[in-house]
Amino acid sequence: MNFRVSPLGHAAMVEAAAQSVPDEEVAASIGLGSLPHVGPRTVRRWLEQAGSAAAAWRSLRSLTAGRRDADEIVSASRAFDPAAMLRRCRERGISVLALLDPAYPARLRAIPDPPAVLYVRGTLDERPAVAIVGSRRATAYGRAATGRMAADLAAAGVTIVSGLARGIDGAAHQAALDAEGHTVAVLGCGIDVLYPREHRRLAEAIAAAGALVSEFAPGTPPLPGHFPRRNRVISGLALGVVVVEGAEDSGALVTVDYALEQGREVFAVPGSIFSVKSRAPHELLRQGARIAERADDVLDELKLSRPPGAPVTAPARTASDDEARLLAFLDAGPRPLDEVIEASAWPAARVAALVTVLEVRGLIRCLPGQMVMRTPGKAHGSSEG
Repeated sequence: MNFRVSPLGHAAMVEAAAQSVPDEEVAASIGLGSLPHVGPRTVRRWLEQAGSAAAAWRSLRSLTAGRRDADEIVSASRAFDPAAMLRRCRERGISVLALLDPAYPARLRAIPDPPAVLYVRGTLDERPAVAIVGSRRATAYGRAATGRMAADLAAAGVTIVSGLARGIDGAAHQAALDAEGHTVAVLGCGIDVLYPREHRRLAEAIAAAGALVSEFAPGTPPLPGHFPRRNRVISGLALGVVVVEGAEDSGALVTVDYALEQGREVFAVPGSIFSVKSRAPHELLRQGARIAERADDVLDELKLSRPPGAPVTAPARTASDDEARLLAFLDAGPRPLDEVIEASAWPAARVAALVTVLEVRGLIRCLPGQMVMRTPGKAHGSSEG
């Protein structure tokens, strides 16, 4: 496998207007992205043929001529009101970027199959970005390695992109936030249908300091088939992809496949030879991926420089008063979650949120049977991701 793939050539997209995209164009893009049996490559081809999303939406009958599912596609378009969806999004503070919108991320627009439309909460920009992905069942080592890598890259002015999943994804987002950096979470569901649910507070923090992004319309559930599509957006937004932990069948390898197709650089963080979670990154290293032991390995390969005065290592975030109090409950050893809730006198939702944050940062571990414990060797104020 060749990990030095040059960007693929594609037909040039129609130039976007210098001013904001008309509502008709945005609504038509929403409509095209919602059609059954119509993938993003087909939408891109239709845009090139018709010249705009609005023209393609009006010409669906001719564009689908010869397809067996033409009647179904045209019927679906007539039953859907994309203008109403656009209004609902704006009422709920969700930005909608059409593919031909100048604000649409340029790196993502250049991939072979960019989403016809992006739903966004927060702020997207064109600063350099690196994706960090890996196992949902991350080890303490994986969380620590992710935390250091993400925090140091964020401190260097790099946006951290990931998928808001449990494990490595959540650790990467949290570390970027702790370093007061910019992070983008790409969802495999509607932007208002957060998954997993325990990352709701993390998602709100990301929307405030970065962006939540989805190509799926609000209300779309997290179906299994959505996550490979999400993975191509994760790599498409980034200059490179860093893999931290994963078994040989890890979903992170799907992101790697997309990264290679898109001409992105692939990095892998080495792990323990005794851990099955090291198999994916070690196999990538055998096949030619770049080793990533520290942020500078990534920055140097991508030819990115640190802003003047940026620290080589991001400063650790000190635990908040509530976090420190919860950690103190666990000083005597593992305790049932219900016991922690009772001792703290906090609402169960508050304790669950604190547990999520502290687990992402590697300060506590969640054990079978709803037990929680302090991570051995971690001080209250340390931050390992």
